Amino acid sequence: QVLLGLLPCIFSKSCSREGTPYVQRYARTGSPKFFREQFPTSKLSFAIVPDIAVPSAFDDAVKDMDYVVHTASPFKAIVEDNLKDLLLPALNGTQEVLKSVQQYAQSVKQVAITSSFAAVFSGPLNLRGQKTYTEEDWNDISWDEALKSDGRVAYRASKKFAEMAVWDFVKTHKAPFSVTVLNPPLVWGPMKQEVSLSTLNTSNSYIYNLMQNTVNPDPSYIFGFVDVRDLAIAHVAAIGNPKAENQGIIVSGGLYT
Repeated sequence: QVLLGLLPCIFSKSCSREGTPYVQRYARTGSPKFFREQFPTSKLSFAIVPDIAVPSAFDDAVKDMDYVVHTASPFKAIVEDNLKDLLLPALNGTQEVLKSVQQYAQSVKQVAITSSFAAVFSGPLNLRGQKTYTEEDWNDISWDEALKSDGRVAYRASKKFAEMAVWDFVKTHKAPFSVTVLNPPLVWGPMKQEVSLSTLNTSNSYIYNLMQNTVNPDPSYIFGFVDVRDLAIAHVAAIGNPKAENQGIIVSGGLYT
């Protein structure tokens, strides 16, 4: 959903800003047919990445790029294997992007990565405006707990460990490119692709379930949200922006109860 919001934003004159590069190559795990239909006249090429978690997965995809945007890993509440379906794709996928850029894309100036607010907070957000989150904040979920817990807990852990790996990479590898991490809470908004109830993404399914009265909302529960179109604008604003270099940025549209 984040990528589907990002591409129209980049190609739209109303969203782009002076100096923002157009998309030259998009790496994905499936068929690019849908995207060719959506952007028939754009300067968009494709690199198929069968498995983002394997070594050297992005070596060819990142060559000759100036900027790289690595969007969110899947958010699934129900999975068969926390390690295979959530933890490794998030952690290894992020590390492999950075490794490929370091080794095969010397022209890259900046890498923007979609993390999640789930990486930095612990428990329900029940104190409005009474805490300022920084890059020093992380959720308290351990790796062992993530392996044994339900999908939602494992997802939060996957985002934490993936983002921690980003900052560790920046520190230990002395990367010649800058990194910007964006941390949105729940991402809502229109979905561009065809969906059914079985393929509706987890974030938007919260709204559907609420409308269908299949969940009992807790009035004391408070959390954040952001429109996917606003999140796309935030990505574009970060690209090539010196103020965003090596920064973690929480992107939120507000709170809901």
